[in-house]
Amino acid sequence: MRSLALLLALSSTLAVAGLACAKPATAPSSSSALSADDYEALLTPEAAPIGFRRSLVADEYFWLRTKALEGEAPPEFTEALTASREIRAELGSDPEAFEDLEVPLGSVRAGRDLLARYGELPKLKDVGGRPVAFQSKALRLARAIDATEGAYFSGPYREHAEWVARASKDLLARVVPHEAAIVAAIDKDIGLGGAARPVVVTLVGDAPYPGIFAADDRGHAMATFVRVRGVEASDLAEVVLHEAIHALDEMSVRLPTDMNQLRKAFEQRGIDETNVEMAMNTVTFAEASSLVRRFVDPSHKPMGESGFYALYPPAPAIVEAWEKHIAGEPIQKTAEAIATAIAGPVSPVESSGPSASLPSSEEGSGPAGAGF
Repeated sequence: MRSLALLLALSSTLAVAGLACAKPATAPSSSSALSADDYEALLTPEAAPIGFRRSLVADEYFWLRTKALEGEAPPEFTEALTASREIRAELGSDPEAFEDLEVPLGSVRAGRDLLARYGELPKLKDVGGRPVAFQSKALRLARAIDATEGAYFSGPYREHAEWVARASKDLLARVVPHEAAIVAAIDKDIGLGGAARPVVVTLVGDAPYPGIFAADDRGHAMATFVRVRGVEASDLAEVVLHEAIHALDEMSVRLPTDMNQLRKAFEQRGIDETNVEMAMNTVTFAEASSLVRRFVDPSHKPMGESGFYALYPPAPAIVEAWEKHIAGEPIQKTAEAIATAIAGPVSPVESSGPSASLPSSEEGSGPAGAGF
């Protein structure tokens, strides 16, 4: 998650499939009048390799995070906005600090459920070496979201639903028909060894920069959220697949995948954490854009070329190495090429030392990559 702060080139979106239940302008004004489907809906079959979900509570949470940074909200949301700003002030801009708040948003149905989950949070959280009254601040936000669900549904959510519906139509045509083949390709490319599982992405209308959020509980739970507004066509497909790859990578943290072999090789070369995260993000960009070209749109231009690759000098060489891996080059050779792109050739001393060899697939997985 730390690498979210390092991604300076992606304003991403994703959409939900089949928003047939978008609500009329005369939506109810109290949460008690909302139906279960208004609160939350999984919009693809449960067994779909990549599922799309919408959630009223997650949508409001990320809308409040946006407003906490860039504007005011209607008067009925004053308490909710104040609570969101208070959390922002305490936790700062480090995405990792928000993970405990956002993992539950991947599964809760409504504000009352969020209130229950936030009641299980630790009373104090260490943030940058200082204790923060974490639970009480989270509960204040959850209470405010619970109290304003009806107003949010009949207000900002109406426009958000339109954004989601437009993107949904695009994804249904471009990505959904190819999901089985795409996930099989991901399995092969990143070495999951058949461990791929369904991925569900929660789609939200608005969210602060960079518009994509991933919260994970060390391989036990994974929640991803993507802002719908701002990206379309093959770029939208790339964002969707980028998040799917990231989720599969995070959930396989304990397996000897190719991604974890890369991390282990970087560790052996003494590559610092920032470069490891940037390199892994580059690989994920390269894999996602390759999938789009292979299965969705052969003419797709990789989103990384619009800025991210230029911001990280080793990126072009990393992309080239990963494309060779997709074509069949062993991961050990790929890892060596990427490590060399980051840190330069192995020195004579390094090449004769005990850590010179790169890990084989039997050596186990490296640490979890934060990804984005």
